[in-house]
Amino acid sequence: MARTAARESRAELEAEAQDKFAELYAAEYPSVYRTVRGIVLDGAAAEDLTHEAFEKAMRAWEKLPDKGNSKAWLHRIAVNTAISHWRRQRLARLLPARLFVPGAGEAYDEIEDKSLVGAVMRPLTPQLRAVVVLHYYHEFSRDEIASLLEIPPGTVASRLAKAMQIMRRYAAVSGDRTEAHERLTK
Repeated sequence: MARTAARESRAELEAEAQDKFAELYAAEYPSVYRTVRGIVLDGAAAEDLTHEAFEKAMRAWEKLPDKGNSKAWLHRIAVNTAISHWRRQRLARLLPARLFVPGAGEAYDEIEDKSLVGAVMRPLTPQLRAVVVLHYYHEFSRDEIASLLEIPPGTVASRLAKAMQIMRRYAAVSGDRTEAHERLTK
């Protein structure tokens, strides 16, 4: 009898946790997507990575002690997921072409940027993109970003300043974007 009551109680708690996570998903999906999109600069990859971030969050949901701070926690997972993806993509570009065999229907050709924002964000590292997206798109304060990314507030300020400097230089360069990117990153 006691075991049955304990199972029912556990099932109710699990159902309640799933409901709360579903609410978080519905409320935060657009915001998390924008964060990831701002880091990877690819809509399709951003959708996949946003889903991956929510999957990771769902698996860790029970372990989260302070559910009141779930928005920052969720964005931290999303930023880490996006940065890891960016690193894997960079590594894949460094591999010899004969080792990298694309799947059917996948396009690996570089696509020209569609917007000025995409163009000026492209030369930024994922760490700089994360700070820019969180500060300017989501209006997090420097202290909130520092807490979210587990870095000092001064580092947030310096990353914002560096990102703005790079974006201004890149926006001012005329001509071929690929050539301009190479000149700016040397």
